Formats: sequence, structure tokens, C-alpha cells
Amino acid sequence: MNETRNLDPVAMERLQRLGGDAFVGKMIELFLSYAGEKVVAARKAQVAGNLGGVQEAVHPIKSSAGNIGACRVQELAQQIEQLAKQGQGDALPALIGELEKAFDVVKRELTAKRQPPASNATGAAGT
Repeated sequence: MNETRNLDPVAMERLQRLGGDAFVGKMIELFLSYAGEKVVAARKAQVAGNLGGVQEAVHPIKSSAGNIGACRVQELAQQIEQLAKQGQGDALPALIGELEKAFDVVKRELTAKRQPPASNATGAAGT
């Protein structure tokens, strides 16, 4: 399962077609802020033994991760939500740890996508 890609390039292409660079940048910014808060909330709920709170925190991560193409984050959020629903709190600390790591990787990759590459910015003025 760890072979799942961090980011699906097709999702980025879809966002690009929908609204161009500014839209992609805004979607990345929203995802990083919102999902970041929800990952923290999931950990806090797990530490408090609040399985309902874990479910509440990870549920919206699934769709927002899907929209941005954060495959591993989406997969982990789904697993965590199912385990929390089933009352299997013992498995959550490790999975939430994986979610935190996967989110950090995606955050680095998405942040890099938001930054235009400096080395390619010279001399190629088009339209």
C-alpha cells in the first residue's frame, strides 16, 4: 500500500483546465490549510480517545485530498475513518502518524508546484 503515489498528476491537469494557474494555486493553498488543520484535529481527537472526533476530522480530508490528487492522504483518511467507525482505536495512532507523514510529503510537493521554477523563467516570453 505504501506504493500509492503521493500526487496524481491527472488531478493537477484537471484543476489546470478548470481554472488555470491562479485556480490551481488557490486550490493548493486551501487544501494545505484546511487538510493541515484536519490532520491536527484527528491527532488531538485520537489522543483524547474521541473516535467520533477522529471521524469528523478525517472525513473531509478524503474529498479535499481527492480533488487535489493527494492519493496516499486520501487512502489513509479513508482507512482511519473506517477504523474509527468500527471502534478500532488501537490501530489509529500508527495510521494517523502515517497520515501526518503523507501530508508532510504532499505539502512539500504542492508547495514546490506553487513556486514557479526560477531557472526556467529566463528568455522564453511567449504570447
